Amino acid sequence: MDDLNNLEVCRNLIRSIYEKHDKRRIELGSQIPASVLIPFFEKDGQTFILFAKRTHTVRHHKGQISFPGGALDRVDKDLQHAALRETEEEIGIKKENVDIIAELDDMVTPTNFHVTPFVGIIPYPYEFNLNPLETAALIEIPLLHLLNEQYHRLGYRRFLNRTFEVHYFDYQEHSVWGVTGFILFELLQKLKTAL
Repeated sequence: MDDLNNLEVCRNLIRSIYEKHDKRRIELGSQIPASVLIPFFEKDGQTFILFAKRTHTVRHHKGQISFPGGALDRVDKDLQHAALRETEEEIGIKKENVDIIAELDDMVTPTNFHVTPFVGIIPYPYEFNLNPLETAALIEIPLLHLLNEQYHRLGYRRFLNRTFEVHYFDYQEHSVWGVTGFILFELLQKLKTAL
């Protein structure tokens, strides 16, 4: 597990997992197509994942901790472009500074989004530029912390008369959950299985 503290080891492992992986593709129905970026970086010799705390003025998922991203727009040539455009708009990381290394499984959210996550490596330190209407703060969480079962909880929430399984990842005073927690859980499980 400690090997994943090395960003190059982590990059190579994620690439090899998803090159061989039979991607779960969900046919787009009435959902809104969207994508997110899972930004990995190295800080003080450790691998981290970057999260954004959403403001209370955004339309969806107010105040939650999420990956940067959003809905596909007419200006986007594809979902990867949408993830990179939204990341730049929300937290100021330019698309040319992101090395996309994997496309993860599609998922559909209870809020009717069809989400495709992408894993990317970003440089660090970086001069982030937060959009005050969308992003309240950035949260940097060490990968080894997220891989530690001690900080993972499974729960259930009701939404629109349905019960959903929810993964919670606790870090300091923060809790990553919802769609972000589910995406994170699936990625972390694949990393653990590959080790």
